[in-house]
Amino acid sequence: MNKLSLLLAAALAAPVTAAPPEPKLIVAISVDQFSAELYNRYRAGFTGGLKTIGSGIAYPVGYQSHAATETCPGHSTILTGRHPSGTGIVANSWFDKKTGSNVYCVSAGLNADPQARGPQNLRATTLGDWMKKAVPADRVFAVSGKDRAAITMAGHMSNGTYWWADKEGFRTSSFAGAAGPEVTQPAKAFDAKLFADWAAKAPVIWPAPSAACAALQKPYRFGKADISGKVPPDATLHVEDAPGFAATAEFQDQLRASPLFDKLILAFATQVLDQNQLGKGPGTDLLAVSLSATDYVGHRYGNGGAEMCVQMAALDEGLGRFVEHLKGLGVPFVVVLTADHGSTDAAEREHDHDPQASRLDGGALVSDLNKALKQQLDLAYDPIESGDPQQIVINVGADAALAAKVQDAAVAWLKARPEVREVLTRAQVEAATVAPGTPADTLTIAQRFNESYDPERSGDIAVAFGPRTSFGVPRGPTDYVAGHGSPWDHDRQVPILFWWPGAPGESRPAPAETVDIAPTLAALVKVQTPKVDGKCLDLGANCGR
Repeated sequence: MNKLSLLLAAALAAPVTAAPPEPKLIVAISVDQFSAELYNRYRAGFTGGLKTIGSGIAYPVGYQSHAATETCPGHSTILTGRHPSGTGIVANSWFDKKTGSNVYCVSAGLNADPQARGPQNLRATTLGDWMKKAVPADRVFAVSGKDRAAITMAGHMSNGTYWWADKEGFRTSSFAGAAGPEVTQPAKAFDAKLFADWAAKAPVIWPAPSAACAALQKPYRFGKADISGKVPPDATLHVEDAPGFAATAEFQDQLRASPLFDKLILAFATQVLDQNQLGKGPGTDLLAVSLSATDYVGHRYGNGGAEMCVQMAALDEGLGRFVEHLKGLGVPFVVVLTADHGSTDAAEREHDHDPQASRLDGGALVSDLNKALKQQLDLAYDPIESGDPQQIVINVGADAALAAKVQDAAVAWLKARPEVREVLTRAQVEAATVAPGTPADTLTIAQRFNESYDPERSGDIAVAFGPRTSFGVPRGPTDYVAGHGSPWDHDRQVPILFWWPGAPGESRPAPAETVDIAPTLAALVKVQTPKVDGKCLDLGANCGR
């Protein structure tokens, strides 16, 4: 047999990915703070929805390839196909030098109701926008525990965008999309029944741990806070004892950082599916669901203990019920599941097996930097404005010469700090452009910052601290002990999973990116995309073949 024949035989023998049917319904799920590390740590034990969704075309280690690994930037990439440099969502909030104030990423504008929320700061369009522009009968809905997650996935033309408001339930805003009675009344009915049910019988905030999860129960001192490591956590034990507990700030706080929160989000998402008969209209429908509990649990307790173990089991079970409900709709559908960012465990527990892990008081560092600059440059005011030590903003007005002196002095001071790995000026970040097609796992630190850089909204100095740094010093049982936000892979790597009934099982090692999701789904529904940073991932015959 000649070489050509051998190649032809090999090609014919190679498995061919079975393309999904053209869907009537797309369900895009984001699990907030669901790192690739976390997914792969528990993957073998999943028996519910995460097992099902992971049994399709899976990229177990995908990327939010940029440096700004926070909720708002990460969610803005999933259905726009653009990095934060293209969406304009460079952080959860940023300092506006023109107004001298902080801007929340989904604030609807300075002249609007301060509680109004919408996509006005989102400079890119979403898959839902593209679909509705092409076929006005298509419908777009989004549900999340967080406003910034729902809004950035829904886009500018939503038929209904909902998020949880403490003590109120699921709400929306006219700035976020349609907000007439047909949108608000179902949410009010859901909330009324929910609070009535809670008044009649207190809900189970935390299910009992399995034997495997119970084995992870261990006390730690995180910062200055002593945590028992038990499930249910100590702080949740008596939140339901007070009369009218469901309306108390204490209960609402504990609710967010518990498996019950995702259960509520999925229950309401199921109602949105059913009441709007999604997948059964004249067009194709999109439902975006962002599940927020993993993020709150990870911040409150870290991701290496029994609390996260129980959360993973509950998430798997809840998604299992949700997937079974989707199957019962009787319509062709496709599910994609990913995350807005990864995370690292609390530094003290992480340090047990990673000596690099450390804790940093970011507020104290910025304060010390301001003190040093004031003394060195003989200033009477703080020249640095920053709520995030990874994005330093020079705030000295229009004095360019002084700004240059502040930058040089700040860079030198930061580079001398042992916690700092890299310091980049605005010019250095701007120059670190990324050539199209560059694999996400090969980007330099400067390129990662470039992918989340916006000249009007980003800081003047970008700082990369050591890997596995936990920011902040917890002092009590409700303080955050761990998190994310760095340019390191533990915060960038997330799973990207595509599944539909009959999907072939295929685990791919390629470093796919979340910006690839929107063009991939757009190809499935035959919708033209505007300029995007991502590429179409081959799910069969979807990418122009």
